[in-house]
Amino acid sequence: MIFMLLAESVVSSGFSQALVQRSEALTSDDTSTIFYVNVAYGLAIYALLYFSAPLIAQFYGEPELVEIARLLFLVIIINSLAVVVRAQLLIKVDFKSQAIAAAIATVISAGAGLYLAKSGYDYWAFVWMLLLRALVQTICLWLFTRWIPKLVFSLDSFKSLFFFGSNLIIAGFISTLVNNIYIALVGKYYNAASVGYFTQATNLTNFLAQFITSTMQGVSYPVLTSIKMERERLIAAYRKIIQLTMLVSLPALIGFSAVAQEFVHLFLGEQWLSAVPIIQILCFARAITPISAVSMSILNVIGRSDLFLKVDLVKLPVTVGTLLVAVNFGIEAVAVAVVINVLISFLINSYFPGKYFDFGALAQLNSTKNYFIAAAIMFIGVGLLGFSEEWYWLCMKVGVGSVVYFSMLILLKDPIFLGMAFRFVKRARLQ
Repeated sequence: MIFMLLAESVVSSGFSQALVQRSEALTSDDTSTIFYVNVAYGLAIYALLYFSAPLIAQFYGEPELVEIARLLFLVIIINSLAVVVRAQLLIKVDFKSQAIAAAIATVISAGAGLYLAKSGYDYWAFVWMLLLRALVQTICLWLFTRWIPKLVFSLDSFKSLFFFGSNLIIAGFISTLVNNIYIALVGKYYNAASVGYFTQATNLTNFLAQFITSTMQGVSYPVLTSIKMERERLIAAYRKIIQLTMLVSLPALIGFSAVAQEFVHLFLGEQWLSAVPIIQILCFARAITPISAVSMSILNVIGRSDLFLKVDLVKLPVTVGTLLVAVNFGIEAVAVAVVINVLISFLINSYFPGKYFDFGALAQLNSTKNYFIAAAIMFIGVGLLGFSEEWYWLCMKVGVGSVVYFSMLILLKDPIFLGMAFRFVKRARLQ
């Protein structure tokens, strides 16, 4: 999975955003050219990983990984076919089609995975589930866009998009490496139980953070790109997106940390309770991950993918250094290292926004202080309720946390939340 994610970053990270960034002047030659480039990348990377599978298996000391990897890496080729059609939906700000495609793919692949697991296919059930999900989602995206590439390859289109896209490809690879190097080394140096706890904690917290990040970036990137030539509007929109991101991110992740024990006990079982401290630590790291992603996204909006790459290069030695120290002190120390790296990354990511838009780290924190205060009080309030194994207790904690968080925003007279609440009430009355 780690090697697949690294390969996916090379195929999907750069040219998709390059197409969106160029949306106002995009031609059919551009889209067709990038389609063929991405497919070629996918095939080349698959070939490389196919022959590297024995080395991957040797690294982990698991011979079974050779066959698993060679089949699972087909996802890279499948996803390379969807890069251009996904970009076209982003340009149109069509998230409904993307959501429907993802939902259909998830339901079908999950059903198939459960059937295979119950039929005794063991870990192959997961492999086929992931393959089927990628295939179904790609087919759905093509059906929604109804786009057919032209039989043309424009060297001019390739050259004009390559500089922007290549920087993002390298940056995406580094970012993926940074985000997953923890799991890679945990798998190498700790026992299977520790790997399971850390991986489960990472998956749960990353899912929440990535869902928020992808949603906010998916909406904001094409919108910000459309006003990139209007500096004042761009800065105002960027500031509001930062605030909206933290309005959602902080209660979701800090709230999940507060109910982690109940969630794990009810949904995963008692055997996973050792993962709770790791989940709670990682929640604090992932709570500010979306805001860092928005700070990086604004660099792409203004066409400075070179700065995007520089920022990721700066973060790499910091991440590796803290990790190499942390692995000597246990699995929870590795989780703490993640928190430290996320905080450092936030400061690094906000440097150029501070330089170009006068909206750096301190300005971002100041504009979102209400959400930090409300989330902190919510966390304390929910924590005082204690622990119970009953379903209703988890529901009660979520309800209490929501009431406390939104009540605090009302008391703090937060303009973003009050504005949203006012529009919601007004719309409800009209209906």
